[in-house]
Amino acid sequence: MTYPQATVTSVDQPPQLAVTAEPQQQPIGAFAASAGQAVRIVSAGRDETGVILARDATTGNVRVLIDGLVQTLREDVVVEPVTDPATVAALARQATVWAVAAKDEATKRIWQLEDDLGEQRRLQAQRLNEIRGYAINRFRDNDFSRDELNGFLDDLNLNPFDPRHRVRFTISGSLDVDSDGRDTEYTSSDVRNYLKLDLERVDGVNDDSVTFDVTVEDVEDLGE
Repeated sequence: MTYPQATVTSVDQPPQLAVTAEPQQQPIGAFAASAGQAVRIVSAGRDETGVILARDATTGNVRVLIDGLVQTLREDVVVEPVTDPATVAALARQATVWAVAAKDEATKRIWQLEDDLGEQRRLQAQRLNEIRGYAINRFRDNDFSRDELNGFLDDLNLNPFDPRHRVRFTISGSLDVDSDGRDTEYTSSDVRNYLKLDLERVDGVNDDSVTFDVTVEDVEDLGE
């Protein structure tokens, strides 16, 4: 006479049953590679059912889901495959609930780890900025040279000290314009809109930092 031997093949699918010979009792280690196998624990006075999850790579023991909780059993604990379809179905539902909860918990843990890592990086960056600022102040106090400062910053993989200079300037002048029949108001507007700075030969200019305003003080009609 044969009995159906059940294996929980997926927590997302109904259990699949295979008809085999009457199940034999074996150490649970023999089923360790069969994740999802429904088993009944029959040794050490126990009579419990569970679902095999995986073997512990460090100890060789086997992790089993029993009553919704993960337990670790020695690999010599004797078990037998579950043959009752109703029991297998119940274990499959239990495994599904556990898997969903475990996934949610793992997701929350990942988010928490990402938050923790982000905070650690922020604190590290803040600390490095404080160190950089301290070193720059020491340089400004003439405690060491600029080359020594930048060598120290380079050792810490920090940006070199390369300060910017703010230049405030005043340009004044005059120019004559052929009117071509246009009035002085037109000439004034034309100069305000199109008189520009030529910074091409000025070294190191940050173009985004340039601001200037053209004010036309007066336009005089010189006649012919």
